[in-house]
Amino acid sequence: MKKLLISLFVASGLTALLMAQKAPVASPTEPELPDVVVNGFKEYKSGGYTAATNAWARESSLLLDPQTLQTIQAYLNVIGNNSGPFLAADVVRVVKLSATTEEVYTVAKFERQVVYLGFTCYKASDKWIITLINVNKDPAQVLPTNIMSGQ
Repeated sequence: MKKLLISLFVASGLTALLMAQKAPVASPTEPELPDVVVNGFKEYKSGGYTAATNAWARESSLLLDPQTLQTIQAYLNVIGNNSGPFLAADVVRVVKLSATTEEVYTVAKFERQVVYLGFTCYKASDKWIITLINVNKDPAQVLPTNIMSGQ
């Protein structure tokens, strides 16, 4: 009986260990991002701001208002012309508002400055889409007050 209990204890411990290794662990420094945000930044690196904004707008209501997309593209064009090439982006914070809605705050790094981008992401059926993009050099225009105060 004692051997059976020890075997069950060891087996349950190994099962828990294996399950823990397979379970995704969210790191506070590397939150899981909607793939549409990540893909846009990948496109930015390889194809520039037009490719990035097209990737962010893919299958989104942003496509219904081309002026919004053109405004974002024009802003990023000026940034690129004045600040050098896009280098990379960092996540500032991801705020889960509901099971299907997240706010993603990022900072895009250019050669001579940074630009803040906020994305409202909506999970429509099985994929994420971006419904709003907010971009500005001034973090106070993009980031919520609690993030700006270090909370």
